[in-house]
Amino acid sequence: MLISTFTLAMNGFISKILTDYFSTEIMVFLRISLPAVVMLSLAAMIDWRMPTKAAWKTFATRGVFIVCCQACFLVALTQLTLIEAVVLFSTGPLFIPLIERVIFKTRIHWIVWPTFILMFTGMIIQNIQADGFVWRPALLIGLGAGVFNACSQVTLFRASQIKLPVLVINGWCFAIASLILLPVVTGLMDDEKAITTLHSLSNTEHYIPIFIIFLGISTTLTQFFRSKAYRLANSNSEVAPLIYTNLVFALMFQVIFFDSHMTVHQILGTTLIVLATLMNTFGRGWLQSWQARKTVAVHH
Repeated sequence: MLISTFTLAMNGFISKILTDYFSTEIMVFLRISLPAVVMLSLAAMIDWRMPTKAAWKTFATRGVFIVCCQACFLVALTQLTLIEAVVLFSTGPLFIPLIERVIFKTRIHWIVWPTFILMFTGMIIQNIQADGFVWRPALLIGLGAGVFNACSQVTLFRASQIKLPVLVINGWCFAIASLILLPVVTGLMDDEKAITTLHSLSNTEHYIPIFIIFLGISTTLTQFFRSKAYRLANSNSEVAPLIYTNLVFALMFQVIFFDSHMTVHQILGTTLIVLATLMNTFGRGWLQSWQARKTVAVHH
């Protein structure tokens, strides 16, 4: 999972650079289609198997969520700092209990509600600027990436239980997502955009082709190692805490490579959102541990 979160942060860093050269729809298509090609090519060479009829439904569902998640994240990334976009993307685990409640009818722990209050408070504070409250729609779009990220994680956990190689599972999920997005990209593409895209793809001066290759490889590694982690785990929550190391890696990339300064309100709001996600993940464990110690103390 740690390798997965590092490559995920690297993917966000590379995407932030490439947003200066490609339109949002092209960036979303690249982030989805390149990993699909890499994963299915590797699967064909290593251990190719065709999915069962029942597996296609899960793959298609996750494909839709991947498109929505990546679209929201890329739009947010063009308007927010790297760490802000990554933090909102990482709110996915906050929404997992709600999604599992809808799909699996599981019980929602009461600690979920305070974490939502804390998260939305953080978002409100992020909108406070020197001249007053200025609503930034990009924050809500970034939160949408978190919601669809949660949907993708839930379906990924289910897909990982299918008796197929990890590369086959993720390769087909991303391939289906690419097919869903293809009509949108071709519909929005005109001659001028096509020429700009081709020029950017061949821009060796700023190492764009190398960045594009790393974009595909980093996404592939993220999906491969995350699926491996889910396959080894007994439940989704067992590996969820390690997801937040993505924030540490993203902050490292921003400090080292980007000269972007956050205001006090942006830092405070982002911190509250991070605290909300940590509370959601670790809160129940802390409460259970505290209650167990209290019970032992009473009996003694």
